[in-house]
Amino acid sequence: MAKRVTEKDIIDMNEAYLICKSYSGVAAATGWSVSTVRKYIISDYNPQKKQVSTRQFTIAPVEETAEYLSTHSNLSNVTPEEKAALRKLQKRMLV
Repeated sequence: MAKRVTEKDIIDMNEAYLICKSYSGVAAATGWSVSTVRKYIISDYNPQKKQVSTRQFTIAPVEETAEYLSTHSNLSNVTPEEKAALRKLQKRMLV
């Protein structure tokens, strides 16, 4: 027996569409087929759920990270290559 789309399912699909902006993304997130999702996306949909704000955080400088590792774990030998990799990762995370 086929599962029927409920009002809650329609809201969930439209809320997901606001985030991922694609039918296939909504289908993957909700478990409905792309053709089903396409039927129920409302073009001028107003969000029902409060949007969750992104969390902000500070990334410690590489030197602090290396110092922390050297004093708080057995990963005390941070090589220059590892420091360079940490700097590269830090730059990517800040973009």
